[in-house]
Amino acid sequence: MRIVGAILAIGVTLAILAGCAAGSGASPSATPFAPSSPAGSFPSVLPTPSAGPSSAEPSGGALPSPRIVTPKPGQLDVHPIAAEQLAATVTGRNVVVEITYAIGVEPCYVLDSIVVDRGDHAFTITLRQGHGPGDAVCIQLAEIVRSFVDLGELQPGTYTVSDSQKGAPPISVTVT
Repeated sequence: MRIVGAILAIGVTLAILAGCAAGSGASPSATPFAPSSPAGSFPSVLPTPSAGPSSAEPSGGALPSPRIVTPKPGQLDVHPIAAEQLAATVTGRNVVVEITYAIGVEPCYVLDSIVVDRGDHAFTITLRQGHGPGDAVCIQLAEIVRSFVDLGELQPGTYTVSDSQKGAPPISVTVT
């Protein structure tokens, strides 16, 4: 239930930001804003941010990577949560899976563990989230983060990696 609220909060925030950007109607300025008033006073008209898509991107056009989260075992009320995306890196015969997912603010939402169940040429990954002790006030805010799981050295072949909660589509990994 907390994740649903967090995802709704993200949607509302994005809708508000999109509305603000769409309603600005101003074109970007070629020169940076330099107030002519003395320090301590504010100009009567502030520059309007660009409504173009590049205003949300850092220079170079690449978006920053989500921060990396490592499990903190020992949380309370631990339960499975869905992944958003799975990706794998194969180095030789070693396979590392990157899991991207949404999580709320600590101490209310904490990644407790990542469980990996191995089958015949298949791995099922379960993210397990809980919360810290006490009665903290929890805001309904989420961020996209990522965690990594090392599947170790695998025999040559093709493997399927899936999310137990079916949030992320399964991926296929080939080890040569």
